[in-house]
Order: sequence, then structure tokens, then C-alpha cells
Amino acid sequence: MLVKDIMTKDVIYVTKGTSIFKALEIMINNNIRRLLVEKDGIITIRDIVYNWRKIDGTVEEIMNKDIVFITPTSDIKEACRIMTSEGIGSLVVGDGVRIVGIVTERDLIRHCKVKGDVKVGDVMNVDPLVATKETKLSDIVDFMKSYWQRHAVIVDEKRPIGVISAKDIGRALLAKRDLTSVKAEGYMTLNVYKVTPDSSLETARLLMAEKNIGFLPVVDALSLLGSLGEREILAVLSI
Repeated sequence: MLVKDIMTKDVIYVTKGTSIFKALEIMINNNIRRLLVEKDGIITIRDIVYNWRKIDGTVEEIMNKDIVFITPTSDIKEACRIMTSEGIGSLVVGDGVRIVGIVTERDLIRHCKVKGDVKVGDVMNVDPLVATKETKLSDIVDFMKSYWQRHAVIVDEKRPIGVISAKDIGRALLAKRDLTSVKAEGYMTLNVYKVTPDSSLETARLLMAEKNIGFLPVVDALSLLGSLGEREILAVLSI
């Protein structure tokens, strides 16, 4: 399968002078995590959350100018390899000048099958970010930024009770909340899907694809053991 078969063709652009708050509003309303900036850069919801104190600024202040391209006729496995090696979540589809689409981690997770008997426990992150429902969102953002993550598992003692993502925190910012005074319990996602270390990685991939999610806590009967994100799956798919 080729990149052109799975890419999103209707790419949403903003200008460099667009406010960061407006860019966040566009992302949340369109259920996307990134916007192109005048073909000169890209801004993600993680960029906005990491720089939440600059919410009144413009996207030019925090956008990433290093756009990574892939051609429409490239194999999707090559897209997996590039995203894994570059540590990024999307590729702009085009020839370096003309842009025809964008392909994301989520697109690849939906269309690339995990081959072989790979278990979740073989690739899971054994040290995920954790917080309690009382943790302030500003502290969670600081943790996320320190470890270049966009999810944290909310635990009660060792038992996972929810997940909070960069998108969840973005919703708080859109509500014009001061993250230093808002607790995780107000914006975390409850009743999250989970997997065990013995779950097949393909089963986890299918679950992510079906439920349109990018993160799964890994658990046993009593406690949190780790986490599985799109990036861990892409690393396997890129081999």
C-alpha cells in the first residue's frame, strides 16, 4: 500500500499570524492534532500544550520549521521507518514544494498490520508518566515536556483509573482555564481501554484503530505495569 492511498488530502493551513488559541480551537473542533503553517512550518497540539503560557501569542512563535516530506508513491512501511527514525508523528506528502496531503501515526496504525507473534510486553514502555486525579494540569504538562510525552496515566495508588492526554489539556486551555489551578480529575478520560503484557501487539493495534485512540495502559489484575503508544507500535512496523 502506498502513502497516497491512506493520506489525508484536505490539509488545514493557518497563517503565521494566527493566534495560538485560534489554532488550538481549529484542532479541537476538527479532531486533529496538527496544522500546517503557510507551507513553512507545522504546529501540533503538543507544541501548544508544552507552550501553554504563550497561548496569547502567534503560531509563528512556537511552530516547527523542519517539515519532513514523503512522496505520495512511497510505501507506507517507509513512512513508518521515517517517523520512527525522526521521532515525529506525521509526514507532509509532496515533493518538497507542492503539498498534496499529510500522513500521520494514526493513519499508519490503521493500515499496517503487525506481523509475527509480538506481544505488548515486548515493546511497552515500562515507565509511563503517572499522576493522581489531584495533580494540577500545569504539573502534568511539566512532566510531559520533560519526557517528551503526550499522555499520563491517572492512578489511585497503583490502579489506573484514567488517562489524560495533550488533547485533554488542550480542552482545558480552550475553556480558558489556568492550568495551575485545574486538577486532572476535571479533564481526564475515564473508562479507558487497557491491554495486558500478554496481549498480542496486533490486537492492541486493532483496538487503537477501531477506537481511534493512540495510547493504552498496560495492566495486570491489580496495577499499572506500563503503557503502549503509537510510537512503540510504529517502531515494530518499521522493521
